[in-house]
Amino acid sequence: MKKKILFIVNTDWFYCSHRLNIGLEAIKNNYEVHLATKFTGCEEKLIPLGFNLHPIVFDRGSNLIKTVRSFFQIFFLIKKIKPDIVHAITLKPIIFGGFAAKFLSNVAFVASVSGLGYLFISSDLKALILKFFAKFFIRLSFSKEKLKVIFQNQEDLKKISRMCNLNLEKTDLIKGSGVDLKFFKPLKKESNTKNILFASRLLKSKGLIEFVESAKAMKSKDFTFLVAGMFDKENPDCISEAQINEWERNGIIKYCGYIKNMRELIYESKVIVLPSYYGEGLPKILIEAAACGKPIITTDNQGCRDAIIPNETGILIPARDIKALISALNKLLNSPNLCEKMGLAARNYALENFDIKHVNEKHLGIYAELIKNNWIQ
Repeated sequence: MKKKILFIVNTDWFYCSHRLNIGLEAIKNNYEVHLATKFTGCEEKLIPLGFNLHPIVFDRGSNLIKTVRSFFQIFFLIKKIKPDIVHAITLKPIIFGGFAAKFLSNVAFVASVSGLGYLFISSDLKALILKFFAKFFIRLSFSKEKLKVIFQNQEDLKKISRMCNLNLEKTDLIKGSGVDLKFFKPLKKESNTKNILFASRLLKSKGLIEFVESAKAMKSKDFTFLVAGMFDKENPDCISEAQINEWERNGIIKYCGYIKNMRELIYESKVIVLPSYYGEGLPKILIEAAACGKPIITTDNQGCRDAIIPNETGILIPARDIKALISALNKLLNSPNLCEKMGLAARNYALENFDIKHVNEKHLGIYAELIKNNWIQ
């Protein structure tokens, strides 16, 4: 009989972008794979690949009725499917999935903490109240015996382990969601591009304001500042579409829209910039850029600092520091040799740390170990 895995995640596009490879590897290894999420259009892609789909409505707000409804949807789905593993990704699915799995003794629980997000960096009253309740329910979710919590950076691992009094044997560190190093690889001949790329959800805390202010300061120079990413309109930190349009109208940036496959845009760029102060896990754009042999400018922020070797594969700057960002850009753009040297080092760093095959193997190993221990018990 096939072993069953149920993935629980906020939205289908995030799963397809960041975790699809793990599900496919599980299917290849004869697991029956289920996905519970809010579907936004990826169903046609997932069904032919062998996924069993279950619509769940995750409310991004704090509506109590919708929250309780989502929890019971997940609870009864787990009871119906009877998976061997429940693998929840990001905080709300972790809380709901972990709390539900806690009442079902034969289910092992895997939680992927892919950054702590806006909630853990915001200081407004609503966020502080929600953070208090989130911490309480995360502790409950992580109190299950058959548990593995996967982190993408050391800072989150230490913070959550301390907060939940987690046994370190129940944790694992896997740097990011991995990158296909055969697909994301350096061009044989670099183009003479003068593009500078910011690619992320369009949030203030991703450093987009700082990127735009740098673009304004460097407007007299012959460079194009590219912005790629989706509007996360349910997030209070989101930049408005009107603001993006205004910046583009004024010739400050060029907006490229939401790009599913970033490789070509990375190829067309000289430097990749992510001046984030968001609660990152390990930003995918940074490991894809490294794999393509591009120098990176990012902040000394959790997750971001884990994606580079400072002054070898890129430049690390303080968060919210526009002057430091402009200085780093000038340093790289005025030195083609330095760009090339850092790009080569970035590719080697990606080969050693971000191979998607290694990420897949680690996850399948975690599943097998939990199922083995579950069977013994």
